[in-house]
Amino acid sequence: MTRFFTLVGAILLVACGGAGEGTGAESGTGSAGGDDTSSSGEGPTTSGTTTNTTGTGIEDPMSGSGSTSGSGDATGSGGSGGSGGSGAASGSGGTGGTGGDDPFAHAPVCSSDEHWTMGDHESPLMHPGMACRTCHSTKEPRVATRLPIVGTVYPTGHEPDDCLGVDGEAEDVVVEITTADARVIQLPVNASGNFLFDTARDRTPIKFPITARVVKGDKERKMLAAQMSGDCNSCHSQNGAEGAPGRIVAP
Repeated sequence: MTRFFTLVGAILLVACGGAGEGTGAESGTGSAGGDDTSSSGEGPTTSGTTTNTTGTGIEDPMSGSGSTSGSGDATGSGGSGGSGGSGAASGSGGTGGTGGDDPFAHAPVCSSDEHWTMGDHESPLMHPGMACRTCHSTKEPRVATRLPIVGTVYPTGHEPDDCLGVDGEAEDVVVEITTADARVIQLPVNASGNFLFDTARDRTPIKFPITARVVKGDKERKMLAAQMSGDCNSCHSQNGAEGAPGRIVAP
């Protein structure tokens, strides 16, 4: 997958902060600094639909075959693929997925074989994989406040910082956030794998805690544990932190 890389895919997925979290949703990097930063492609869309989720720290890829449950540390592989599949994996952050392929079992690799090379040049495509809000809080607090939710979606679970993630524009990947007041927001994933909510484009405050899911076609990977932070990549780093097994991974 070769593409020009120039903002943190996704469903969801989301940041650390609340109770334990699964692998597929929430939080991230890839937001851009500066007041002129905006996400590429279509902006966030919202609706009043309520997303009903239950459980704690459970990720369900909903690919038609595996599912995950439990609270242990194991990363199980999913059940066999197919619409009638029934395989299940137990463990916090464990994955079920198509064909029994566990994206967190892969060795660290930059799947795209492309990297962000423009340093701190402001762009929604900048620094995929890095914790955007953490960085901007130090360098540009105004930008950190402006981007309450940012992250990056990858094809596997242990991709390095600055490696370009899933090309959400080509693969039609979105991260769907559900806020504490049942507001549903769809954040498009850009060509760098980054997604972001930019208050310069939508001034409605985000009410935490939030839940998230990554959607690709009729498949999803979701995080059911509500999160108090939208800096998704601060937990969904290459090796994972605060209970996250690694990156936000596309279904």
